[in-house]
Amino acid sequence: MRLITAADDELYGLASAAGKLGRSDRLLAGLAAARRADPADAEAAGRHALALMAVLPSLGTGGAAHVRFTGTIDAFGEVLSLEPDHWLARYSRARLRTLIPSTYGAYSVDMSAGLGHAREDLDHLFAAQAGDVPQPYFVSTHALAAVVEHLSGSSTALAPSTRPDLFDALAACPRVPVRLPALGAILCEPLATLYAAAQGTERDAIGEVMSALYGDQPAVAAVRRQPVRW
Repeated sequence: MRLITAADDELYGLASAAGKLGRSDRLLAGLAAARRADPADAEAAGRHALALMAVLPSLGTGGAAHVRFTGTIDAFGEVLSLEPDHWLARYSRARLRTLIPSTYGAYSVDMSAGLGHAREDLDHLFAAQAGDVPQPYFVSTHALAAVVEHLSGSSTALAPSTRPDLFDALAACPRVPVRLPALGAILCEPLATLYAAAQGTERDAIGEVMSALYGDQPAVAAVRRQPVRW
């Protein structure tokens, strides 16, 4: 399986910063040119798709954002057609279909179909992860799957008990920092989402692992300061 690299993290951070400064066009153009230069290069495809995702938050919610959103999902699909076991591409596509807002201005995203596709990507990751050397961030796959189950309507409350195997993954997860300062922001999202809604021992279990892996992320610090919802 093609795992996350330091270069992935550096590129995501660079593209995100460029997007916030309104200076991402040149970077994206260069990555797109490299992608066109060798259509069979999965690494070039992955770099382009990753940068596209990194600049999405800077585009607002209008029609241009919707076009870029769907284009980014398609770009990750191109990566996976070349390298099906590209962990970050498959996680990122599932993330976009699950955690990104469902509307962009007057344009709507089909959440039901998107969640079904997200579940397929996550199931693929579960199988691939089982045959690879365990990585701490693999637990984010389980957390994202729990969020998908809730959004799909298979549970009435956003609680991790909707996917019991999450707790097996939490128990087995190495308590070591992931040390991906840029990508950690998207890897911690599903854990933070579940933590905010959990209570008691479930909340404690999620919080312990979330802080051990992604404690350097502002989102984690913010959600841990929130009071328990009773």
